[in-house]
Amino acid sequence: MDADSRTDLTAAGPYEPPPPLAGAPAAIGEVLSDRWSVAEIRRGGQAWVLIVDDLERGGRRAIKVPLSGALVGDDELEMLLRLEPHQHTVTTFGVVEVRGRPGIVFDYAPSTLTDLIGLGPGLSLTGLLQQVCAGMAHLSHVVEVAHLDLKPSNVLVDENGQAKVADFGLAQRVRIQDGRFAGARGGTWAYAAPEVLRREPCDTRADIFSFGVLLYEACTGRLPYPFALASDPAAQREQLLDYYASSGPGERQSELYYWGQSKLTQVPVTPPGEGISVLLSSCLQQHLSERPQSFTMLAEMLARAVRRSPVEALATPLPQIDQQRRSLSLAQVLMRLGRLDEAINELNRLLSTPLPAALFEAARQAAVQALTTAGRHAEATELADWR
Repeated sequence: MDADSRTDLTAAGPYEPPPPLAGAPAAIGEVLSDRWSVAEIRRGGQAWVLIVDDLERGGRRAIKVPLSGALVGDDELEMLLRLEPHQHTVTTFGVVEVRGRPGIVFDYAPSTLTDLIGLGPGLSLTGLLQQVCAGMAHLSHVVEVAHLDLKPSNVLVDENGQAKVADFGLAQRVRIQDGRFAGARGGTWAYAAPEVLRREPCDTRADIFSFGVLLYEACTGRLPYPFALASDPAAQREQLLDYYASSGPGERQSELYYWGQSKLTQVPVTPPGEGISVLLSSCLQQHLSERPQSFTMLAEMLARAVRRSPVEALATPLPQIDQQRRSLSLAQVLMRLGRLDEAINELNRLLSTPLPAALFEAARQAAVQALTTAGRHAEATELADWR
């Protein structure tokens, strides 16, 4: 047998590629948009996740394709595309077509905070938790944004051990309407603040409560409840609503604040250290007005509790070509939202910069469409003839 034929054999016989997953939007080895080579396919609760190799610039990305409907609404997608890239938040790079379905391109990371908590509780995760605070503070750097689903599985950990807040499917800009903040649309009940469980108005202080649950779990390996949570989400929510209607949360706050001074009845394990315990008592306050008021404040409190300097993380500028592709995706989202003047301005800025041929053509076609829809037919015709 020659060497070439041996390369196609394994100990079990001839190599066969893995069978396609039923309903998957792509196949292993398929190349999307002449750039993304599919290396792995996963199915989540709301979306397919394609792990892809970037044939153009190297490295890996994740493309999320919804199982049905839209992964996020256009309002939320606009928010993500406008969010300045940061070391501790997952970057949204744009939208690609995957067999006629929209896929959103994100940063890829091989593990999550859940994986690390599963290795055993302890304060070795302190640095990652500080990075989560930095990422959450960045979300509200320009306009207050509530994540509303902060939990360990939504904190990715990259190859360099850096934490990145991910999964903005429930995120909302916090807007005052009639003197009230908008209510949450859902969440993961085990990490949800009482106002989220009750579907009451909320803001980023709901995320601070969720961070408190995450912090307690990272330190102890347990959730901060005096009972086992039901596996059924609806039953779990009812359990927690009953709990927050009782005296238990007030007793929990007292047990945490007066660390080591009373018998525990409302938390299963004593947190490791008075500083952490007092911080938990602040984050897990039942009333949002009594919690830390921002993640910037919380980051300083956490640094004091663990006796470490706060994480200093700066925005991370994207390479020009990635920023240009983001701009095109943003313009297309603005068009769908009917905000044609904003879309045209975004496309004009994009077309005024040097672009690769394919990107130039896509931007030109989008601009012609936006101008035509806006009734600016003369400009659309002139641009259509422009080479």
